[in-house]
Amino acid sequence: MAINTNKRVAVKWIRDKAKSAYEKESQCCICGTTHELELHHLHSINGLLESWSKKLNIDITSDSAVLAIRDRFIEEHHAEIYELVYTLCNKHHVQLHGIYGKSPLPSSVPKQKRWIELQQLKHSNPSLVDKPNYSSHFSQFLGELSGTKKI
Repeated sequence: MAINTNKRVAVKWIRDKAKSAYEKESQCCICGTTHELELHHLHSINGLLESWSKKLNIDITSDSAVLAIRDRFIEEHHAEIYELVYTLCNKHHVQLHGIYGKSPLPSSVPKQKRWIELQQLKHSNPSLVDKPNYSSHFSQFLGELSGTKKI
């Protein structure tokens, strides 16, 4: 087979195999919409594959090499591929990646979870969005000047 000159091709072989077992929810976990749903992995599959292959010195430079390790990789990363995922609408998925990047770093997993939790809270209780949040005495003073003093 031809040599893989595009990094995205290797991960495509993994995703194509894994997709058959994805269990996407019927609505966005943030806003509840049932339209344009996408699966968000807290761990970037591309990042997982790259670090795993480097750590084990496994060749993923050709299609045949990726196909040879695909089942092993999926088995060893079952939790990251199938369990540490959220169903999001396109709007929220794009927002999340706008904050954490196209391939979020593994260190951002707790932050991504917290962001999703905060968005869920905002959608379940919109009044939280309208309340000013004073983080210092100085910002409270500014609130007094603008007529939005927190009581």
